[in-house]
Amino acid sequence: MARRPRLEPRETRLDATQALLGRAADLAAEFAAGTPPRRIRTFSEAAPDDLRPALALLSDIPDLGLVVHGPRGCAVRAPGAAPLAVTDLDQRDTVLGSGEVLAETVRALDAAHPLAAIAVLGSPVVAINSDDIRATVAALGLELDKPVVWVRTEGVRSAVPATGGDAAAEALLQLVDAEETEREPGLLNLLTSTRSPELAALAGQIEALGWRVNILPAGAGVADIARAGRAEASLVLAPDLLGLLAEGLETRFGVTRLDVALPLGAQATVAVLRRVAALGGAAAPAAPPRNLSQPLAGRRLALALPTAWGLAAAELIGDLGGAVTVLSVPHLDRSHAAALGALAERWPDLQIHVGEGQGFELAGLLRRNAPDLLLGASDAVAVALRQGLPAAVLDPARLIGAGAAEALTGAVETALARRALARTAAQSARPGYTPGWLKRSPDWHIKQEVR
Repeated sequence: MARRPRLEPRETRLDATQALLGRAADLAAEFAAGTPPRRIRTFSEAAPDDLRPALALLSDIPDLGLVVHGPRGCAVRAPGAAPLAVTDLDQRDTVLGSGEVLAETVRALDAAHPLAAIAVLGSPVVAINSDDIRATVAALGLELDKPVVWVRTEGVRSAVPATGGDAAAEALLQLVDAEETEREPGLLNLLTSTRSPELAALAGQIEALGWRVNILPAGAGVADIARAGRAEASLVLAPDLLGLLAEGLETRFGVTRLDVALPLGAQATVAVLRRVAALGGAAAPAAPPRNLSQPLAGRRLALALPTAWGLAAAELIGDLGGAVTVLSVPHLDRSHAAALGALAERWPDLQIHVGEGQGFELAGLLRRNAPDLLLGASDAVAVALRQGLPAAVLDPARLIGAGAAEALTGAVETALARRALARTAAQSARPGYTPGWLKRSPDWHIKQEVR
């Protein structure tokens, strides 16, 4: 069996980090100078692994069965429609190996559901017992006469959870039909990890330009993934998770990756549509008039969003007259250098916080910077409310398209309307961090790694 290329962690492939706090200008200068210093977190409140994002991406494919090879606790139920099973390894399996348990679990899942393919996801336990998942899935693929693919999330490959997106992307590329190389004119892959009315509207605009849109992997079937290699181009709306999928479709199957900014706001959306129109030879849509109103003038915001979306949303907030004082993202790497540099020019002192699930770090930053409100993920909203700061959940999927400005201003209004809720939460919440703990610098435990 030929040796497969090694799945590189994000730290190696893109100089990624998940432990960092600093001024935007300083961080942008590090990336501009070359390889930035590698940092580690010597204390962590939570450490999500790469299994979670891989499960989240793949669970939205309804006819793809998922088998997590590990203890029962490793298989947190993802919200998608994909059937899920876990091998439920015990102590003996962990030490002596459990290849047959894996094979039996795959067969049982296949017998219970009408599946087009099956994906096997490893867990850290596999790094202990050294089960040969690759050999098992190869044999089961022949036995079941359907694709059975290995998602390489076993062990502790990376401290950056987004590496799980790379593992899922690699598995999805194995489902692409490699034997059928004939191109489908007018077919465009829209790579996304979520669905929303705004996404559907963008797909409709692309179809109005004469294209057929293949949305994947969110909500797609295995057959949709199989034909992805016959498309003319791919548009990536989840670059932090699906960038490697777009790269693989381009290098292995010749599907052009459209190098455009995220369609966040009217100007950016038209820029994307113009790029798509030019590729298909259609008439370019007219540029919208630039909106000179500044509904967020005087507002100081904190954002906690996926990295690419957080950087883009911060720019739009600046265009709307607001200022971002804290930007909290899960990771940062070389693919974000240009957007980070643009933000650094606008707000050199913007505090960039890199760390998913680090409530203490975010709470300390919010206390020191005192923004007017926070928008972002639900866990960050909970941290803000406990600090007495108005906050509202902001789903990046709702920022797609020309209505992003309205979505942002609406979220700001929602947060500010919750001032009483924030006061109540701060007064009645259980003590989280002691005053002495909060007096410490938020990054006292983030150290530069000695190479």
